[in-house]
Amino acid sequence: MEGTLLLNATYEPIMIISWEKAITLMWLEKAETLAHYEREVRSVTRSFQLPAVMRLRRRVKYRRPTVRFNRTNIYIRDNYQCQYCTKSFHASELTYDHVVPKSRGGRTTWTNIVTCCVACNRQKGCHTPEQAHMKLMREPAKPSWLPVIGKTLLPKDPPAAWKPFLWHTRP
Repeated sequence: MEGTLLLNATYEPIMIISWEKAITLMWLEKAETLAHYEREVRSVTRSFQLPAVMRLRRRVKYRRPTVRFNRTNIYIRDNYQCQYCTKSFHASELTYDHVVPKSRGGRTTWTNIVTCCVACNRQKGCHTPEQAHMKLMREPAKPSWLPVIGKTLLPKDPPAAWKPFLWHTRP
């Protein structure tokens, strides 16, 4: 069955919840329904139209989770491209490189790690890109988005009832 888009009291999209959770929030009067699907669910004594969009009655502080530092998220941030030769590779053919080598005090952080192919990693060795005469495609930075959630939160074609409540929808 369809999911329900849950909005904060300020109409900001928070998450997609199951229809069961949506009915519970409605029953407990913690959220109001702004749009319905045409489908219904029935209990022994009542029937409910499935909520498509709900808004919480009270604002909740919603802290967006931070991006976890791991190899997969580095590859996603760098679009599976070697940051030196700019070629695209499969994850199994990539490694990561410390821009400032660990031997020179470089740390393992978002701003010092880039995706790199094995050949470029060997060529760079334990030098900085300038010393190895290699140019970075772009400076490494901590992403402000969630790589996996950003791709899976919204369906490819969100239900029509959601579109007025989303800031940007996919074409």
